[in-house]
Amino acid sequence: MGGRTLLCHSCRYQVRKDFPYCLRCGTQRKKAHVDQFDAPQLRQPGSGGASVAAVSREPFTIGRSSGNDLKLDHPSVSREHARIVRESGSYYLEDLGSLNGIRVDNGLGPQDAERIRGGKARLHDGSVVFVGDVALIFEQPRTAAIGSKTMVRPAGMTMLAPASELVSPADVIADEHTPAEPLSATPRKRSGWALKQIPDDRGRLEWALRNTRTGAYLSLDERQVFVWNQIDGRATTRDLLFAYLEEYGELALPRIEQALKMFASVDLVAGLPGQRSTEQLSFWRRVSRATLNALLRMEISVKGLDGLIERGYRRFGWWFFTRPAIVLLALVVPAGLVAFWFDRDKYKLLDTEGAGPWGGAIVLVVFFTACTLHEMAHAMAVKSYGRRVNRGGFMMMMGMPFAFVDTSDMWLGSRWSRVVVALSGPLVTAEIAGGLAVAAYYTHSAIAGAILFQIAFALYLNTLYNFNPLMPLDGYMALSDAMRFPRLREESRAYFTRGLWRDLRRRKLPTLKQWGMTLYGLCAILGTYGFIALGILAWNGRIGKFVHKSVPDPWAHMIIVAGIGIVLFPVWYGYFKALTRLLRRLGDKRQRRVRQAPAKA
Repeated sequence: MGGRTLLCHSCRYQVRKDFPYCLRCGTQRKKAHVDQFDAPQLRQPGSGGASVAAVSREPFTIGRSSGNDLKLDHPSVSREHARIVRESGSYYLEDLGSLNGIRVDNGLGPQDAERIRGGKARLHDGSVVFVGDVALIFEQPRTAAIGSKTMVRPAGMTMLAPASELVSPADVIADEHTPAEPLSATPRKRSGWALKQIPDDRGRLEWALRNTRTGAYLSLDERQVFVWNQIDGRATTRDLLFAYLEEYGELALPRIEQALKMFASVDLVAGLPGQRSTEQLSFWRRVSRATLNALLRMEISVKGLDGLIERGYRRFGWWFFTRPAIVLLALVVPAGLVAFWFDRDKYKLLDTEGAGPWGGAIVLVVFFTACTLHEMAHAMAVKSYGRRVNRGGFMMMMGMPFAFVDTSDMWLGSRWSRVVVALSGPLVTAEIAGGLAVAAYYTHSAIAGAILFQIAFALYLNTLYNFNPLMPLDGYMALSDAMRFPRLREESRAYFTRGLWRDLRRRKLPTLKQWGMTLYGLCAILGTYGFIALGILAWNGRIGKFVHKSVPDPWAHMIIVAGIGIVLFPVWYGYFKALTRLLRRLGDKRQRRVRQAPAKA
């Protein structure tokens, strides 16, 4: 499941063909010639990717004396402190009997990095190494020339937050004098963030900004990253405006304000006009906000699943990303479709050939088991790229229940890896359906064949449903990443409802891309309303039968309407807010006219 990736023969995680080493365990990739790649790098945290030293010699020595390959003038560093060596295809940091030793943080956090004296530790890509008290980041080779293509910029690097630029949550509460004037505001970064450049096969700069406290992510372009890097706790919005002008040659206050609002939306920036922390709100305001958030995000989820999924991947999950598993998938899916085509003449839909209630129960059990495997496929695909699965459970989307696993950590992966993760679930469902369809074709039992046929039919419907590109499901996620259009649905709907008519009023002919957005936006809107109507009918059928038997009219109708209103709260609340904003703007315009009327008179 990946054109440019394969599994590491040591840790069983995906490795890229344009990297000589596994970025997770540091093992050299089979058939990779290290001399075709540039040397690894050591850089300082927060240096913006500037290389401190290229590890071009073996061994590569680090210490305070001038005879070392990397001189670190710091009291905690010994004269000859440590060295980097390559053994068995991996890089290691080895302590040379120093006084303060070394530490290597491979992603667990500096507090869990064990201090080593006289020993060595394997270096992974992005490992934060502490030579005494000096922190450095080790990065695997990144400028590989493959197929006459050279990656010029480092891909996959992580920037750690310098302490001088951060503001703690307590500082946010203490700062009660946030300026009302937008240009006078001094935005400040909050602690707990990571900024990572995402590998891109076209040389475009794409970044992911993560709140390490909440797990929220933002996808940023180069200009938004520039604004983020300019936030140092001293620069005002006016300073950001002129820095942006100097860098890009335009005064783009709306773009800067939008970027700041994005950062604040994931709790990474403080000090914006009108921004208040949760602790400053009254008790009832906090309760009402928590209730609103719960209604807008209806889900029952379990956290802490990453360890369990990690163990499952290490034991058996990795096999599903090997070449034999991919070949099996490529054979079973089309074979199942052919078998299902011939099965339709042999079996009837919704007919289990006299199996009775047990037949229906078997269909439901197997169907929901396949749906569970669908979500597990997403989780295993995430683990195959070495990323985390933060939680999983059930959620309501437009009034309909869905099982889900949180794959948001894939924002720190490449575009192609996100496509693979999105498609893995529907492909596994299609593979299971194909296997059942083939079994139904060859079985000699009419009852068993009918049951297998019903399950295959339900799973094929589920696959088509998840491939639907008009709803925010697997097919849409894969399509938006493949098109490099992460907000395809939102921007297309916005252009159809506003931009298209504005262009037509100005007699401006839309471009080919805008016509495509118009068509997609129209289909997405119709699909959304159809999905909402389906949800209303489904819940009316489920709630109505029970309520009408227990409660007399008109109370029964009121309960049904209230129940459907709660289930569909995230849908109608958005329209309610839009309507209130429109009425507020109309009221403001009317008040301005009233105030201006005496002056004109």
